[in-house]
Parts: sequence; C-alpha cells; structure tokens
Amino acid sequence: MRVFETDLPGVGRRYTVTFPDGGQLTVLVQNDGPRETYWRGDDDGDSARLFSLSPAQARKLAEIYDGTYFEPAREGIDHALEDARIRWVEVADDDPVAGRTLGESAIRSETGVLVLAVQRGDRTLSSPDADTRIEAGDVLVAVGTDEAHAKLADLLE
Repeated sequence: MRVFETDLPGVGRRYTVTFPDGGQLTVLVQNDGPRETYWRGDDDGDSARLFSLSPAQARKLAEIYDGTYFEPAREGIDHALEDARIRWVEVADDDPVAGRTLGESAIRSETGVLVLAVQRGDRTLSSPDADTRIEAGDVLVAVGTDEAHAKLADLLE
C-alpha cells in the first residue's frame, strides 16, 4: 500500500492510497474541516465520491481503524460504566503531556478522563498514580465520556 500526499493551496491536503489488489482511495482534508472521500476502482475510471465526514467523525473512524475505539458490551454488566468509554491513546513525542507526570499533566482535572493504566512497550503499569511519568510512545488506557475523550484529544494536540 502506498500513500501519496499532495498540498492543494487554498483547499487543503489530498492523500491518495493505492492498494496492491487495485483501486485507489483519495481523502481530501479541507482547510475548513470537512474530509471528502473518493474511490476509483481502476486507473482508467473516474473517482466516485463515497462520503464526507466532519473532523470529529473522521477522528472516530480513525480510532476504529487503529483499534483504539472501544465500546463496552452492555449485556451482563448492567451499565457498569454508564456512558463512559475505554480508549487507548498513544502519546506522541510532541504531545504536551510527554515527559510529565500524570499529576503535572492534569489529565483528569482538565479533561475528566481517568487513566486506568499506561502501556509502555511490553509492560502495563496498572493503576498509575500522580507520580507516574508519561513518556512518548506510551499508550494511555483511559476511561471517560465521549466529551471527556474529545477534551483529551484536544489536550494532546
């Protein structure tokens, strides 16, 4: 699979993905927010518009593809988490929380998300405390409402 990236001045950025089995998926990320998605089955055909997503919808779709979107099963747990979701969020090198402790990062007070565990390589630090340092590459196992997760995503941008 190859990805080509093209700047479109005044419009945004176009990502074109070619697949080994054929076909081409194009995602146009517009400067003002919407993401337009097109599919072309062969080199001689025209692209067909598939759908348009808002930035929040695109973020949720990306979470589904990378496996971080998780919705707890309702059967048998009697709504134990109510409207909360558990998500796995990777910390990038340039995220403002990288290199800070959980307490210093104020994730819980700023977003409402509770960090249940930190996955670091092959290890899982369960029930981390305020002194647990967050490193780039860590995966935060976090629980919170959709709104709290959106605030966490904003904090990490």
